[in-house]
Amino acid sequence: MADLDREMLGAVALAQAGRLRQAIAAMAKLVARAPDAPEPRYNLALMLLQAGRLAESLPHLDRILARSPEHRPARYSKAQALLALDRVAEALPLLEGLESTGDPEILLSLGNAYRRLGRLDDAIAAGRRLTRLAPRYLPGHRNLCQLLAERDPALALPALDEATARHPASAELAGLLGQCLLRLGRPEEAAAALRRALALDPGLAAARGALLRACRELAAWDEEDKLFAALRADLRRLAAEGGQLAIPTQDALFFPFSGDELRRIAAAEGRFRVGPPPRPLARAAPAPPPPLVVGYLSPDFREHATMHLAGDLFGCHDRNRVRPIAYSVGPDDGSGWRERMGRDCTAFTDLSGLGDSAAARRIAADGVHILVDLAVYTRFARPGIAALRPAPVQAVWLGLAATSGATWFDYLIADAVVLPPEHRSHFSEKIAFLPHTYQPNLAWTPLGPPADRPALGLPAEGLVFCSFNGPRKLDRASFALWLEVLAAVPDSVLWLLAPPPPARARLAAAARAAGLDDRRLVWAPTLPRADHLARLSAADLFLDAIVCGAHTTAADALRMGVPLVTVAGPRFAGRVAASLLRAVGLPELVAANPEGLRDLAVALGRDRSRLAAVRARLHAALPACPAFDPARTAHDLEELYAAMWARHASGRKPVNIRLS
Repeated sequence: MADLDREMLGAVALAQAGRLRQAIAAMAKLVARAPDAPEPRYNLALMLLQAGRLAESLPHLDRILARSPEHRPARYSKAQALLALDRVAEALPLLEGLESTGDPEILLSLGNAYRRLGRLDDAIAAGRRLTRLAPRYLPGHRNLCQLLAERDPALALPALDEATARHPASAELAGLLGQCLLRLGRPEEAAAALRRALALDPGLAAARGALLRACRELAAWDEEDKLFAALRADLRRLAAEGGQLAIPTQDALFFPFSGDELRRIAAAEGRFRVGPPPRPLARAAPAPPPPLVVGYLSPDFREHATMHLAGDLFGCHDRNRVRPIAYSVGPDDGSGWRERMGRDCTAFTDLSGLGDSAAARRIAADGVHILVDLAVYTRFARPGIAALRPAPVQAVWLGLAATSGATWFDYLIADAVVLPPEHRSHFSEKIAFLPHTYQPNLAWTPLGPPADRPALGLPAEGLVFCSFNGPRKLDRASFALWLEVLAAVPDSVLWLLAPPPPARARLAAAARAAGLDDRRLVWAPTLPRADHLARLSAADLFLDAIVCGAHTTAADALRMGVPLVTVAGPRFAGRVAASLLRAVGLPELVAANPEGLRDLAVALGRDRSRLAAVRARLHAALPACPAFDPARTAHDLEELYAAMWARHASGRKPVNIRLS
């Protein structure tokens, strides 16, 4: 036994010296010599875990537990291996059985297991127990605050106050506080917390990106410019390192990154959130179509822009060609969209309580031919599911106006305006082109009576320009251009969605500095969607933003008979309004550059008869417009899906697809 102990210590020393392969070989020999000795076998299991050979460690841990069911280290190690293998449901009872130990690491793992199974309330309860039992344990506070922020950022604020009081030097807690405040519409307080986080840790990537966004929402453009320049300069290094970038892809769209830079950002986000592409799961070949089984994967079957666009589409699919299945990975907000998806789709399946592997296996078991990810990296998205390739053909559509940068998607669904030939290098996927516009919209309904301008705080006479893009899209260049338009059309006002008060003050000051009366800026409060649509008809002309243009907001304006002027920008996110204008038959309202947008807006503002003619053409086109015809969009998608599947079924690689 003394020799066994000595040799075991030698094998452990090899592992500690980084010679893990030799250590595993030496320990395996000891296990073969003394198969019933628990200590060498447990050390071997730990070494296999350290080497990432998770499945190989499990038989050793099981053998220990068969002889000693209360061997707590082996139970915990097995739970960790199962968690790493995404077998969360199997790990959970092991962790629950160890909960009474009060060990902080066990409670932390238990909370994470609950979270991964979609049991957020249980995860939060475990987190609260952990912070009570181990109030000085920073990871416990950090994890609880993250869980609460996921549930509701307002719920996280008291826990963050307590946590930061106990751990004032934690940059991560200060950064999380800033992100919660930002989501709660308190950007000024958020910026202060984020600056504090960066003072504690200048390398905290997420805080830098969040501060950039806060500066945009505050119209603090000087600070924004400095942050953006530093972040852009550091982009190549951070992307190469494979760590967390300062800015997620969805937020990067609001800033003037090039298309190539966005592709690098998206690829880095995929690597960070998923890791190296996992081995595709084994799946049976789906039944031969027709119909094709098409899975729509999204966290946004709720009151969300995705439903405001595609909500009518799913029920329009021809069931002889496509059986749509909605796979939800997001919260139920009680808005009724889930119930509608259950009626409009062949099935509605909630995957939020499953780990990535279990969710992917469910999709594969349903015999899905084509999986369409409607979110990719947006809030609540689960990119790890599609990364396992549960369907033979996989596509990206709608939720992210950029490439996924991921190897597990075959196609991106677009149109010829949002993605011209010179932009193809910005995308990792092959492109499937819809013939009219890539953006689906709810079916058009007849216009109601015009809105009462004075009741909305607008002048009864004069021209009303508007831009209802959110504050995140309000960049310096766009606002300066809009002020030029106002200056050139003296009897006009600019109707804007009201930003936070500090931003409002800065925008008013910018107007005065440009020689304009700041009363010509009219602030519109945020309203429920139906009320917002009703007021839109009070506007004469919508002015688009330059860097990231209007998407849902552009469709809203056109739906209500309000024309818009836009720029065909250098990226997908700046070309969506151009795509919609082509689909409604008004391509002449698309400028080639920002100066062209200004000149076009001024010309229309000065020539009311010309503007009236444009409005009349828009009103006449709306009833039969393909942009607001979900049945036509569904048919065109079915044609694309059939072409995708035909290539796959014949063993050919994906290529760009255009409908004839």
